[in-house]
Amino acid sequence: MDESKEKSEKQAEETGLAKGVARYREVLAQGIASGAPAAATIGTLTGAAAFTYGALPLAVLIALIAILLDATRISIISRYIQSAGGIYTFIERGLGKKIAFVASMSYIIYIFAVIIFVYLIMGLMVPTGLEELGINLPTWIWLPFGLANAAIATFISYMGIKPSLRFTLIMSLAEITTLLATSALIFSKIPPNLETFTLTPIPQPKILNLGLGVSFGILAFTGYETVSVLGEEAQDPKNTISKGVFTAALILGILYLVGSEAFVVGWGVSNMGSYFNYLAPGLILAKQFGGPILAAILTALLINSNIACACGFTNAVTRVMYAMSKDRLLPARLGSIHKKRKTPHIATLFSFIFTVLYFLLAFIFTPENIFIATGITTTFGFLIAIFTVNISMLIVVKKNNALSTSNLILVAIIEAIIGFVFYSQIITSAVNIPVLIGVLTLVLWVIGGYVYLGVRRVLEKIR
Repeated sequence: MDESKEKSEKQAEETGLAKGVARYREVLAQGIASGAPAAATIGTLTGAAAFTYGALPLAVLIALIAILLDATRISIISRYIQSAGGIYTFIERGLGKKIAFVASMSYIIYIFAVIIFVYLIMGLMVPTGLEELGINLPTWIWLPFGLANAAIATFISYMGIKPSLRFTLIMSLAEITTLLATSALIFSKIPPNLETFTLTPIPQPKILNLGLGVSFGILAFTGYETVSVLGEEAQDPKNTISKGVFTAALILGILYLVGSEAFVVGWGVSNMGSYFNYLAPGLILAKQFGGPILAAILTALLINSNIACACGFTNAVTRVMYAMSKDRLLPARLGSIHKKRKTPHIATLFSFIFTVLYFLLAFIFTPENIFIATGITTTFGFLIAIFTVNISMLIVVKKNNALSTSNLILVAIIEAIIGFVFYSQIITSAVNIPVLIGVLTLVLWVIGGYVYLGVRRVLEKIR
């Protein structure tokens, strides 16, 4: 190795991300914690129940099948590509920078929307849990709760990948244990009901409502794919990433299936028409079956789940921006790495500022409207990225002489499910303020990215 190359590699190691510091269990924790199993089971899946009623577990099962197929696709492409760019790099290697830019900008705004969504869960659902414990709080409490979530999660992510992953690992274990124990408690009093896996409880039009339920089910899973951004920081990334993303999705799926079945039978299959009238029905069930102590435990778990989820997604989005800035698609400053912490600290600061400013729009449009708007942005941004990655995977495996009929079938099935979910969302979404905010956020963000690139190219020519 010549001296200049050795010097270059040493400089890259000193200024880049921390190499090979994340073990398999920590990689796995990144995907599980970003899925926020406690918050999803207690509250997020309420959106799916609004359409499927007592068939919520059926919607979760179909969403799980779709997610496991997608996780299989990420596992396959991860064998050939390991990068901090994650989804961005997967698309760029197969379809080029132009398409990767559009899909990745959609992916970035999806992550920002999830983080804001989490702030709102903290601000709206946690007070609901405290009310169940007899603690009544003022209506404006959503603001300090959400801002506290933002500050704590950002700080943990800023401190470095190892401490942030240790935190998410501990929180993931706590969530898994407590949710399974709570479900077992409910099942000890009311057994599972197979009717929840049929179309019977779903209101008309059944298939369309099932599609909407599945779309919200997929929303609850989002986060498992963030494992892919640890390609530079994981030990043995070729194996840990490919295994970690599938295992994270599977564990989340088992938790959601068990939890949704327990909560549905606990609430009453025939009574699920009222389930979605509450922000956090899971906390009401906790008090009903386990008393104030279990309600208090789940409320504390909900707080930790929100912080861990925001931390995991901050880890993810900052590394995607880091990779895109290295490819000159985003400002160079977003690729800056803290010398001591080895984190993309400027990207972390940008993430914090952007999400908090968006969160504060709730002053103008109400927290409930922004909650819905971020849900819309999340769903469409995620599906756009996933749809594009699937096509890119075929090109990547073909370049590596590994394209098979099973790859084509896998992609065809995933794309068909995504298309069905898109169709269900589009034809049923009424044009109102939350929907407009959600869609315009996605569109304007991508357009803004193109404007930045255009201005940058003009300035470079002038210079």
